[in-house]
Amino acid sequence: MLATAFYEDPLTLFITAFVLMVLFFWYFATEIERRKRNIGTVLMIGVVGLCILAATPPKDRLKGGIDILGGSSFSLHLQERESEDGQKMPVTAQQVDQAITVIEKRLNGLGNTEPLIQRQGASGILVQMPGVSPEQSNEYRKILEKVAKLELREVSPRNDEVGGPDRKNLAERVSNGSEIVPGYRAYKMKSKDTEKTEFSRPILLSRRIALGGKDIANATPSPQQADAVAITLNNAGENKMIALTKDMRPGVDRIAIVLDGEVISAPVVNQVPLGGRFIVEGLHEPGEVQNLANSLMNPLENPLMVDEFRNISPTLGKAVIHQGLLAGALALTMTFIFVLAYYRMSGFIAIIGLLVNTVILFGIMAMFGFTFSLPGIAGMVLTIGMAVDANVLIYERLREELNRGKTLKNAIDVSYERAFTAIFDSHFTSLLTAIILFALGSGTIKGFAITLTIGITASLFSTILVTRVLFRWGIDFGFFKKLTFLNLIKSQNHDFMGKRRTAIMLALATIIVSLGAFAYRGERALGIDFTGGTRIQFQLGNDAKAPLDDVTKALEGLKLSKAAYPQQESNQLTGTALIVRCATADAPAITTKLRTDIPALAAKSDTGSYLIDASQEEVSAVIGGSFLTQSIIAIACGLLGILIYMTARFEFSFALGGFVAIFHDIIICVGIVVLMGGELSLIHVGAVLTIAGYSISDTIIVFDRIRETVLHSTGSVEKIMNEAINATLSRTLLTSGATLISVGILAFLGGSGLRDFGIIIFIGIIVGTFSSIYIASPIALWWSNRKGSDLRQAVAASTAKAESISAAP
Repeated sequence: MLATAFYEDPLTLFITAFVLMVLFFWYFATEIERRKRNIGTVLMIGVVGLCILAATPPKDRLKGGIDILGGSSFSLHLQERESEDGQKMPVTAQQVDQAITVIEKRLNGLGNTEPLIQRQGASGILVQMPGVSPEQSNEYRKILEKVAKLELREVSPRNDEVGGPDRKNLAERVSNGSEIVPGYRAYKMKSKDTEKTEFSRPILLSRRIALGGKDIANATPSPQQADAVAITLNNAGENKMIALTKDMRPGVDRIAIVLDGEVISAPVVNQVPLGGRFIVEGLHEPGEVQNLANSLMNPLENPLMVDEFRNISPTLGKAVIHQGLLAGALALTMTFIFVLAYYRMSGFIAIIGLLVNTVILFGIMAMFGFTFSLPGIAGMVLTIGMAVDANVLIYERLREELNRGKTLKNAIDVSYERAFTAIFDSHFTSLLTAIILFALGSGTIKGFAITLTIGITASLFSTILVTRVLFRWGIDFGFFKKLTFLNLIKSQNHDFMGKRRTAIMLALATIIVSLGAFAYRGERALGIDFTGGTRIQFQLGNDAKAPLDDVTKALEGLKLSKAAYPQQESNQLTGTALIVRCATADAPAITTKLRTDIPALAAKSDTGSYLIDASQEEVSAVIGGSFLTQSIIAIACGLLGILIYMTARFEFSFALGGFVAIFHDIIICVGIVVLMGGELSLIHVGAVLTIAGYSISDTIIVFDRIRETVLHSTGSVEKIMNEAINATLSRTLLTSGATLISVGILAFLGGSGLRDFGIIIFIGIIVGTFSSIYIASPIALWWSNRKGSDLRQAVAASTAKAESISAAP
């Protein structure tokens, strides 16, 4: 109640946020240590308290997506409509807003009071309905796609006029293009012969719409006729009807009723003029009368097309919750154990920072009403690794400063100061990729990007401010007399640069193999997110059996438009899942066939529902191609953004080395996934850009150390690079190891989505660690030598320029 009252009072919320912002800037502005400590404490308590209030109670404040709760999701886009002269009219913002309003009214009119409807891009709409069954989702899809654009048009008096060499009526001649009648066009009208067989025939109608949906005052199921909708016109509509029919010939002239471009009927006018009431009949499908009446009261201006459809069964949703929560909790626990065991008391402070990071993430998600999804869980686990990365960087610096004989207070001050630049650079590049993902990605990737963005921001806050404040309290009150750490990775002097040619040859060979994997697998390397199609999933669990040979045999008996690919996936927690990838048109036939031929899938409960639910994901071929294009653009923009930032932050030689290392990582990671038989999906796009952020983070640490050392050392640049790599090796291996624990748990215990993400990130961390050691620095050195310049002089020049700019009044 307190949390709800707080957030419902805009003034209180504004004042609280303003005070926290003032404290934030005051903290970084003041130079007085005690004041900085006190301000930081108040700021930390305020932010944490605000986030706890925002997420309380969690059951009500934290929203789960359909991949967690089960339900249906539709990605729609408005199509262009034709003007009366046949020209395409572009979609406007007002039409999108009108469509969102109509969708909301239609769904609420059917009793679904909790649909999530969001605008996507210029003409897209996302509709999510938690808890909807597969049967309900098919009905909702028909309702969403129905434009309910009702038109009344005059039937040409010459419609049945016979002529031409083939003695066809005028409507048929206009339909086949052999004749043109100004002001009229041919439509298709469904009819039935004496044996009740449906067929279509052309009918010639006026191009001018006599009445439209905006002229309808009311539409209800007809009380006199079970297969009809009774329509009442408003005053303007009634006047239009009178103007249309007053000069017609009773018993001769006709009016056509057109619904969504299809002629429903064309009755003869028996009396003139007609008034403001009529019926639309011939509706025989179950629920068709009520649905049409509801749609007519909420008509769309533009047709809607389903680009992407996902239905997650409640069974699969529960499995996802189980997998996601356990994987996340275990990853967090293992990370805590690692940090505490290795850094002891400092690790305890890092754990408090990680907990604050988690509270902020949940609080902001609740505060702004963001939805937790499967990719979002992956983003959360990933931010844990990033927060650990920042803490390890500080603590390894702290270890070095203590070894140099500094006092504990001075060592802590210097370690935070020197680590800040590298932490900021790595977080900024990751934030840059997250923003690009949000701007260019689809709904699935946007959820990951939102969680990652919030997590990166929370990580910076908890690492730079929270842990620093805790150290200040510990020093000031004498809690910390001495800090000790484990030192499993001793300082070494490996000749990494001397092995650069061998390493680069190995990298080139791996890249060639990765590209060859793409060429070999072709379209099968891409999932339905990029090619279009349907993915059907039956969650079998640990007891039900559906042998893959039996499934393959069952599918062989079907005439399919495209080959179907069945496979099984196993999970330690939730058992086996049967997955079939197929063409969208074949999905109903495949589901029916498997329900018939596979006993486990045919089993029903006492209520008549299937014991094993079917989840379904569908992506149109057009939007799949669009997703592929957007993904390539997103990756290209991410790489370009990192290159620009690295060029501004370092010399171009360093920027090029970092760029080549990232490119190397992406090609190899994706290639290994394809070689393992995986299919690339949208979640892999998020993973690829995340790998780019991780890789450049490691590389930045090495480059920072090189720039720091090169101006104060007389040795060769190659030797300095070797020393820098060796000096940062413990940090590189420790952070990689900590993150590998988290993503390894995702890969092992997560569901299909989490597993795919975990596997490619796991590969990416290993490959990225290799490239930060063996690829980035050698490329930077090669480019510098190729240009005939001295890297030491370039660093000195850029450093002097930066100092002159900062010193300028």
